[in-house]
Amino acid sequence: MDIKDKSPEKQESSKEKALEELESFANNPGLEELASLFGTESLPEGTSERIAVLQELAGQHWDFRKGAERQAVDWSESGEIEEGSEQWNTVFNSAEKLGLVQDTEPKNKNPDFLVILGGANKAPLDRLRYGLSVVDDFDQVVYLGSSRVVSDAEREKAQDYAPDAKTEFDLGSGAFETLLGARLVDEITIERDGDTWGMRMYEFEVDGKPKTGFVLSTPQTIQGNRATTYDNYKFFADRAELATNPNKTVVAVTTGFYTSGQHLPAVQELTLPFGTEVETVGHSAEYTGVKRQASQLLQEAKAAIDASVRLDQAITAKTD
Repeated sequence: MDIKDKSPEKQESSKEKALEELESFANNPGLEELASLFGTESLPEGTSERIAVLQELAGQHWDFRKGAERQAVDWSESGEIEEGSEQWNTVFNSAEKLGLVQDTEPKNKNPDFLVILGGANKAPLDRLRYGLSVVDDFDQVVYLGSSRVVSDAEREKAQDYAPDAKTEFDLGSGAFETLLGARLVDEITIERDGDTWGMRMYEFEVDGKPKTGFVLSTPQTIQGNRATTYDNYKFFADRAELATNPNKTVVAVTTGFYTSGQHLPAVQELTLPFGTEVETVGHSAEYTGVKRQASQLLQEAKAAIDASVRLDQAITAKTD
C-alpha cells in the first residue's frame, strides 16, 4: 500500500516534524556529556556534522557487541568503567537525560495506538503491563513481534505467560491473553516474496469497554536480511493504514534503555512518511528487578546515534 499524501504541504509538515525530533535528540546535553567523558570536548553545531562526530566516537568506544546478539554479551565484564566511579556516574547521569534510565511516561494519555515493541524472555509481558499503566485509554493495542524462534531457556523464563511459545510472535500473544484476557478472533498469514508475515486479531474489554488489538509478526529475515525495528514499523504502518489515517497517534512502549534507539526508527517510518505523531516511553531497570551496567547504556546510546544518522539520511533523501 503506497497512497501517501503527496501534497507539498503534507510533505513539508512531516519533514519538519521528523527534523524537529532529530534535532532534539542531537542536541540532548546527555550526548555532549558522554562525548566529553571520552575525549571530545566540543561538538559541531550543525546536526548532520554533530551526529557524524558522535557516531565515530561511539563506534570507537561504545561498541561492546561487535556484531553479537545483546543476550550473548556478558555486560558485567564489558568495558572498563568501575561501578560507583566518576565515569560510571557520568554515564548514568547522561543516559538519564536521554531518557534511558528512569521510567518515562507519554504526554498523550489517550493514543489511538498503544504499540508494544517485541522482545525476548519476559519483555513482551513487562512492556505491555507498563504501557497499560501509563495511559488512560487507547483505541487499539498492538504488539510488534517477529518469527524469531525462542530457545528452551527463554521459554522457561516466559513460563508464567507463554509456556508453549515457539516464536517471539507467540510471546506477544501470550502477553495479550494473560494481561488482557484477550480472545483470539482471527489469524492471517501473508506471503510476500517468499517471506511470511503474520497477524492475530484479538478482542477484550478494559473497564467494561470492548477493545480490539493485533499481534504482528515480521519474518525473522526479509529477503535474506534480518528483520529490524524499521521493518516492524513498516508492517504496522501498513496494517494500521496510516497512509490514509496519518492523524492517528502512537505511544510506543519498550524497555527504558532502548527508548531513544527505538524512537528514531518510529520517527523515520511513521512520522517522516505520514506525519504521524509518535511518543516512545520505557520502564526502568528497577521496574523488572534487574540492574543496568554502564556499558549497556553506552551501547544503547550508540544504537540511538546510529539511528539518528539513518534518520538524517532519510530526511535528506526526502528533501531532494
